This record gives sequence, structure tokens and C-alpha cells, in this order.
Amino acid sequence: METQQVAERYAHGLFELTQQSSNTESVYQDFSDLATILKQDDSLIQFLAAPQIVDSDKTAVIAKVFKGKVADQLYHLLELLVAKRRTDFLAEIAAEYSRLYHDSKGIVETRLISAIPLTAEEIGSIRARLNKLTGKTIEITTEVDADIIGGVIAFVGDKIIDCSIRHELQVLREQLLELKVH
Repeated sequence: METQQVAERYAHGLFELTQQSSNTESVYQDFSDLATILKQDDSLIQFLAAPQIVDSDKTAVIAKVFKGKVADQLYHLLELLVAKRRTDFLAEIAAEYSRLYHDSKGIVETRLISAIPLTAEEIGSIRARLNKLTGKTIEITTEVDADIIGGVIAFVGDKIIDCSIRHELQVLREQLLELKVH
């Protein structure tokens, strides 16, 4: 099974379960916190994915670390992932759950890349424009990449809005190369 298919299957199952119990918000928060921790230090994933460690030891660690500290549905998902040997998909499952949560709340995750750091006012202005354009609530994360020279690139859901100087120069270059000089 492909990574995305595995992530979708487990995330959809968890999402449906949390919707039935009206626990979507707390599971989302717990899962987001866990995903952040795993990005900073993947030693838990390495431990859980290690074939030389028996499943009972992995389950014991999951119980000691997470039982009573995260939502029950998330805790049981972690136990299930250990039992099915799917713990190496945890980051992808968290990302898919986050996407499902945001879709249900009308939130679009947007990654904004600029050549220099943007002020809060500039981010607010861009957010307002994107809110109007999409009709949804925009949640922005920013990055700085001097290679774009100027302007911004917005990754809004599955769409890319490229208003960078680098992109404009590429378009201009292509237009000039297409010109036939006699």
C-alpha cells in the first residue's frame, strides 16, 4: 500500500470516530502537538519502527508516555499502529488528519514564501485577500527564500499563486526566447 493510502485510511477512520464522539478538536490539538515533537526529534518513531524491539515493549512505552495525556482515540490509534506495524506512517497520518480537520472547519493551510520577512500587517493584508479569493479562513505559515528575489509565492491548498520576481523574469525570458528575429 502506498504511504498516502495508508495515511488516508487511518486518518479517515480516526476522524470519523472523533466526529461521532465530538472530540475532533482535542484530538486535532494532541495530534498536532505530537507531530511537532516528532519533527523535532524522530527517536520515538525510530524506536517504534525498530524490528528488534518486541511489540509488547513498544505498547508499554506508548502506554507510559501517552495514556491519560492525549485523547483516548489518539492513544488507541497509536496502539493500533504498533500492533499493525504502521508506526512509520505516523507523520503522514497526522498530516492527513490535520487536512481533514481543516477541511471540516473551512480552513485552508497556506504556505507563504517571500524574499524578506513579512510584517504582520503585510501578512494580514495577504490573508484578507486570500480569504476573499477562497471564501475560506486562511491559516498562514511563512518562509523566507531570497532566491525568489522579490514578491511572494502562496501555496493555498493545492493551488500555487506565484507573484515572485523570479517567476516574472522566467516568463519574460520564455517570451523573449519565443520571439523570432528576422
